[in-house]
Amino acid sequence: MKNTEYILKNAAWFVENGYQSPEELIDHNAELDVPKNFFGIFAAYNQHNIAQGTAWDTWPDWELCLTSMDSDLHFENPKGDYEEIVAQREHWLALAEFIHEHQSISMQDYTITVQGQHGQTFSFDFCLEIETWGAAGTYEEHRAWLEKNAKKPKPWMWARAPYSFADQVSHSLGPWWICPDHVPEYGGLQTSHTPDSSFCLSGAGTTFPASLLSIIHLCIEDVHIWNIQYREAVSTAEYIAKVEKEWPGGRPEDYEYQ
Repeated sequence: MKNTEYILKNAAWFVENGYQSPEELIDHNAELDVPKNFFGIFAAYNQHNIAQGTAWDTWPDWELCLTSMDSDLHFENPKGDYEEIVAQREHWLALAEFIHEHQSISMQDYTITVQGQHGQTFSFDFCLEIETWGAAGTYEEHRAWLEKNAKKPKPWMWARAPYSFADQVSHSLGPWWICPDHVPEYGGLQTSHTPDSSFCLSGAGTTFPASLLSIIHLCIEDVHIWNIQYREAVSTAEYIAKVEKEWPGGRPEDYEYQ
């Protein structure tokens, strides 16, 4: 942890320049992996950028060590960090700034909800510890399981349970959804083999925050996300039809070698 003298000096800078000390804005006893609290840490340290309308560029002093963020990112090295570490910090700052400024984004517990520009709502759980997102309302139980089993005396005797809802984004159309009318080419078409109210969606980015930001952009844009999912639904339906035609009695276990 950075020394007390540095922290007090940095906090004094905010006060001297007309802002609140970040120490006063952050509840250090709260669950800081919850997105509202987590991104609030960045907001507390970028008050000057918020006021001036400039890009967020200030990395928190020490509070991130109270979160599940990768420990390599917690503290800036005064002698300089590796380029990939610097890039990850920039991605986190960009994500935090976007979430703070965009009125279409709200947060409750571990869930981040995004209102698409064409009326659909998307939501997913923010899973900092395992660096992924998951179907809304599913991560708290999984996190509790991880914490419970982490206390076992011999952790090598139990397998870390995979997060079954990883990469899932929930949506407001529900199961067996019809592609929204505003989507070119596919609007109004019914899907099949889509019994869930969420779908698997991969982000486009070299880091977790960059990928998460790309997911949020897809949700806000609210067109391309349906193109991706409708094509995936069609591909799944075609695959199932092929399997049923070739193996009407059920697909054999060794079908890949036939």
